Amino acid sequence: MIKQNLVRNDKSTHKYRDSILRKICQDESRAIEVINAITGSNYANDAKIELHDLESSLARRYNDVAISIDNELLVMIEHQATVNPNIPFRLLSYCVDVLHAWFVKMEDLYSEKLHKMPTPKFYVLYNGVKTLKEDILRLSKMFQAEPSENSLELVVHIIDVNYQNGHDVLVRSEILKGYAYLVEKIREYQRVGITRDKAIATAVQHCIQNDVLREFLENNYEMVIDMFSREYDQELEYKVLRKEAIEQGLEQGLEQGLEQGLEQGLEQGGKSKAIEIAKKMIEAKLPIDIIFKTTGLSIKDIQELS
Repeated sequence: MIKQNLVRNDKSTHKYRDSILRKICQDESRAIEVINAITGSNYANDAKIELHDLESSLARRYNDVAISIDNELLVMIEHQATVNPNIPFRLLSYCVDVLHAWFVKMEDLYSEKLHKMPTPKFYVLYNGVKTLKEDILRLSKMFQAEPSENSLELVVHIIDVNYQNGHDVLVRSEILKGYAYLVEKIREYQRVGITRDKAIATAVQHCIQNDVLREFLENNYEMVIDMFSREYDQELEYKVLRKEAIEQGLEQGLEQGLEQGLEQGLEQGGKSKAIEIAKKMIEAKLPIDIIFKTTGLSIKDIQELS
């Protein structure tokens, strides 16, 4: 079993939530299999590996995963139904937090000796229903001016892990293949009219009966169902909040892009309506970056509301 490092931040109200991928990677052999499949590496089963996390951090979402193995630090996100172009910035904040928490001492940074740390690599495991338009996101795309060589860059590789697409990563890992199959079965049952909770439970039972992730699912049956329910609940929360935003003056947010919709909505509805939406999102304990993206309010304004 991998040692899981957690850092608490008592000032934050963001509740720590485990995820399927993080739970899978708590087993050392499974984690190495996942890492080898995603990176194309060939780490041995006795490789030094640790799972790192920040129990409460405004920089993270509920499904971020950071794993160090030998001299690399892999930062991943799972279960992305949509690809957010701002992911590189969020991962930048998350990675810096992890590096400071586990691999850097402030006094070392002021030493004359070069301080070494694991090499970060960034991945998103995408399983949305829409066709993936690009498989690489760059932080520099967010910059208003063309970056020079003394600027900053962070590159995120996006891997489509939808079962029906048969990505090479699913061929290299039975675990990720089983996970992708489970997600597809949940969707399949929902498409024929089965309720969400029933679809999740039925899909898990189907996988157990067909020897797909059987041992993992049997040992974590209730936890897996709870995790999937939370993830699907959060997706629904985002949809409901966006719908409310449209109804209150942000009507172009989905069709013409969130930023354009926010601009028009704020012109029509004023800042007060954005504040009302932000308050609802804060009550739902959604991450600050999502509130910032949805309402257009400044981080400072959101923190003051919190």
